[in-house]
Amino acid sequence: MRKNVLVTMCLIILFSIYVFAQNTITRDEAFRVLKQKGLVDTLTNNVQVSLQIIQSKTTLPFMLDSIISPESKSWFFLIDLHPGAEWAHPCKYVFVNTTDASLIVINGQLGASFETDYILIQKSGSLPMPAFFKK
Repeated sequence: MRKNVLVTMCLIILFSIYVFAQNTITRDEAFRVLKQKGLVDTLTNNVQVSLQIIQSKTTLPFMLDSIISPESKSWFFLIDLHPGAEWAHPCKYVFVNTTDASLIVINGQLGASFETDYILIQKSGSLPMPAFFKK
C-alpha cells in the first residue's frame, strides 16, 4: 500500500514537471508583451526576432560588440529605433523569458549582424517587404 502511494506521488510530480516544462510562450506572445510594455512604436520602429529560442548564457555576436543572453531561455528581439538612419543609431536588444515573459532590455547602437528570420514591424519605405510577409 505504501509503495503504491509513493509511486502515485512520483508520477504526479513527474507529470507536473512535464506540463510546466511545456508551458513556453510563443514568439507571437513574446511580441505582444513588447507591445503591451510600450517598447515598440508600430509607426516608426523595425523589429526583428531570433530564428529560435536563445538558450541561457549564449554569446550573441554583433559587429560592434557581443552580449551574453540571460540565465533563462528567451526570445531575442532587435528593435531598430531609427530605421533607415544607417549605422550608429540607437536600438534596443530585448530578451523575453520564455517561462514568465519577464524582460531584459539593453540599450545599444545599431550595427547588429544577428541572423533573424523576419521583420515583424517595418516603417514604410525603410526596407523592401519580404514576399512571405505580405498578405
